[in-house]
Amino acid sequence: NGDFPVSQAVDPVAVDDMLLEGDVLWFSGSAASVGDLRKIPGLKSYENDEVKKLHDKVHERRLVQAVISRKGPLVGKTVKDVKFRTRYGAAIIAVHREGKRVHDHPGQVKLQAGDVLLLEAGPTFLERNADNDRSFALLSEVEDSTPPRLRLLIPALVLTVAMLAVYSAGVVSLLISSLCAAILMVMIGVITQQEARDAINWDVFITIASAYGIGTALVNSGVATGIANGLVSLSEVMGLGAAGLYGVIYLATFLISNIVTNNAAAALIFPIAMDAAEQTGADTTIMAYNIMLAASASFMSPFGYTTNLLIYGPGGYKYLDFVKIGTPMQLVLWILTIFLLGEQLPWWVSWIISAVVFLMVCVATIVGCAPCKAKCSKKEDDK
Repeated sequence: NGDFPVSQAVDPVAVDDMLLEGDVLWFSGSAASVGDLRKIPGLKSYENDEVKKLHDKVHERRLVQAVISRKGPLVGKTVKDVKFRTRYGAAIIAVHREGKRVHDHPGQVKLQAGDVLLLEAGPTFLERNADNDRSFALLSEVEDSTPPRLRLLIPALVLTVAMLAVYSAGVVSLLISSLCAAILMVMIGVITQQEARDAINWDVFITIASAYGIGTALVNSGVATGIANGLVSLSEVMGLGAAGLYGVIYLATFLISNIVTNNAAAALIFPIAMDAAEQTGADTTIMAYNIMLAASASFMSPFGYTTNLLIYGPGGYKYLDFVKIGTPMQLVLWILTIFLLGEQLPWWVSWIISAVVFLMVCVATIVGCAPCKAKCSKKEDDK
């Protein structure tokens, strides 16, 4: 607790050290990790004098990385000389030069071309300085760095629970209850109007809308009926009745969902599956569950779901990795889903079977990983 020179070497905190109120913690990491630190309850960002003088509300600020231009008005001058906060409406938190942090006080640093500034700025900073190439060669907002509104956590939970309760009671539809909850969250400040607009994923909406359009075209052109007839014939050849039809539809759906998004896959296959169900007299509700489960089972491709793509590059995975790991998962879920839907067992039976399968997979994973860990440890020892 207390102040000490930032140039002084600091030892890592021991895991058994007791933290006290008012302690100042120093973290080492990337700028992106600052946003994660701000979301930890009980931690408050340390504010220097310049940050405290910003007029923007705390929950509207964000972190911005700015690169000093080669021939700009900031080169060769200190932050104090150019009155940076007054001129640009942002406060400098740290300065990086040639990949290393400059440990002097930001206000006393003489800026050089290529210096990277970590700024705390208001919501309009980027708009006002996006074309200011004389001062900054590059501006980049640190994603999701706005401080969370933890004091509004309880109101947000209450509104969410109330929304679900009103819908479950059958008072209004889910659309109306969710719209009312969203409007109230904006009114009390849980989210801003801009955050609400930015939260709308237009790509997903356009994809789903396009898929519905294609689905309607398939129905009107008779292509959906033709495909449905083919799937019905295939299920009849298998001789498994409704379960065979569910299996064929599941196969077609998860193959499509591994190429396009799961929402688009469900929208495309839905009219075909419903036509096939009506031809054979299969339960349309069970068929809808079948499509829902199959569309969500996109394990064999990195392009089938957003989370697959998120880890595809950073994790160093190859396309074949998804095929090798995803195919067994896909087969297990395929067989299990068709069995449960085809037999129409009581709900608690499906829970028991799912729990058993989950435990078996966990045990197999642990047992299978043990030799790998031992092998890796041996390699490390050899090095």
